[in-house]
Amino acid sequence: MQAVRSLLLQHLRLCVAPSAAAAAAACGGRARPAAYGVARGMTASAHREGEPGDSSEGAAVRARVVELVKKFDKIDADKVTETADFQRDLSLDSLDRVELVMAFEQEFSVEIPDDKADKLSCCADVAKYIMSESQSNKNRAESS
Repeated sequence: MQAVRSLLLQHLRLCVAPSAAAAAAACGGRARPAAYGVARGMTASAHREGEPGDSSEGAAVRARVVELVKKFDKIDADKVTETADFQRDLSLDSLDRVELVMAFEQEFSVEIPDDKADKLSCCADVAKYIMSESQSNKNRAESS
């Protein structure tokens, strides 16, 4: 399954580091935290009250999701925003959405079940799901 994902992501021309060592190499040899991203240009307007990841980490995840969607070759990058609907605004069909979900899973090392993936309609939804999953994984690790 990993080989299929890698081939698909390579076909989509998405640069995704498969491991921490590769991520460090992609970052010029410096390992960076998972939430480190392109959030430097984010403003307070991108901050949503009451959502998981109400921090700079949440803004970084949202920015990474938006950047990943912009790299998808079937999308006009100028139309991509946090709230742009994948189907309505970006004109993605079901296969395109599956490819995007696979890219999210690869990038964030998270498993997104089909029933949850069907409910993710925009970048903000994806970021919210990723943050809630990372929080629940953190809670599970602490309770063990």
